[in-house]
Amino acid sequence: MLFAICYFIGWLITFLFYPVKVIGKKNLPKKQGYILACNHFSNLDVVMLDTKLHKKIRFLAKKELFKKKFNAFVLKKFGGIPIDRQNPGVASFKQVITVLHKDKIVGIFPEGTRNKDKSSDDLGQIKTGAITFASKAGVQIVPAIIYKRFKIWHKNYIVIGQPLDIVGVDTKRLTKEEIEINTNRLTDAMNKLRKDMDDKMAAKKTKRKNENEK
Repeated sequence: MLFAICYFIGWLITFLFYPVKVIGKKNLPKKQGYILACNHFSNLDVVMLDTKLHKKIRFLAKKELFKKKFNAFVLKKFGGIPIDRQNPGVASFKQVITVLHKDKIVGIFPEGTRNKDKSSDDLGQIKTGAITFASKAGVQIVPAIIYKRFKIWHKNYIVIGQPLDIVGVDTKRLTKEEIEINTNRLTDAMNKLRKDMDDKMAAKKTKRKNENEK
């Protein structure tokens, strides 16, 4: 009940103030669990991804957010999974794997932290956590990007890419080199989504300019 109420409030706020076009939603797997790997700008991202994709996503959240009882209660109701970013514990790891095996969605911001540099929307260095979880759970990773920071009363975009399968000789026991290969594949996929959107927006701008000059 609490989740439904908060979800409706979040949906209403984002509907009224943050129009969003989701591109590539058909790429989201329908019948199995998967990891949604997305870039990260602000705390608003969690609400936007949940409400705009119409999914209940279990996001990994730094353990510091669970220190206060009220925060911990709300986060757990929303399916938040506490994790120590410096030293992930066995309990958190098992919880993520269990969620994925129940055909649920786990959201991970693979950069490891928010991009606080407002002068740049570039993707930060991708960490290996998403690859490790996908490998152990035997699930796909769906790359996604929030195209530029969400702005109030502006048209915003979320872009979903094709799911990625983990590659390796034994996908449940990746070598260090295979983890690096898969991390690079995820990085390339997310960067390509951004570049394709840059090209698309540039083409629209050029077309609009040409039409105005006629």
